[in-house]
Amino acid sequence: MVNNARRLALAMMATASACGSATDPVAGPAPGNATLLDVQAQVLTPRCALPGCHVGASAPFGLDLSSVSSSSANLIGVPSGEMPIVLRVAPGDAASSYVYWKVSGNPNIAGDPMPLSGGPLSNGDLNLIASWIDGGAK
Repeated sequence: MVNNARRLALAMMATASACGSATDPVAGPAPGNATLLDVQAQVLTPRCALPGCHVGASAPFGLDLSSVSSSSANLIGVPSGEMPIVLRVAPGDAASSYVYWKVSGNPNIAGDPMPLSGGPLSNGDLNLIASWIDGGAK
């Protein structure tokens, strides 16, 4: 009986540890825990704010993502350049945010999915972006 109880406890612990958590890099942080600073450091700077991409005055559609302040000003509550009826980032709603559509492979986008080089974003990066947006894009 003790062995069965111990086995059950171990099985429950293994199952719980296999589930995504706030620190799981694949699951990403819980909604509201990610900040723009996190997204900037992990995704925007290394994958988007590259020469010839989303940097400076020549960035496509004016979408300069080279700093937290420029990313904030150019993303949050701003209509998309390709589909102006959709906000680039609709705070609290990643599923309705054009930037999330562009990086997650949504078939409703205009133009190319992002990023153009380096392959698609990881699930962890996508979850980080969604967490930031769903948490109010702060």
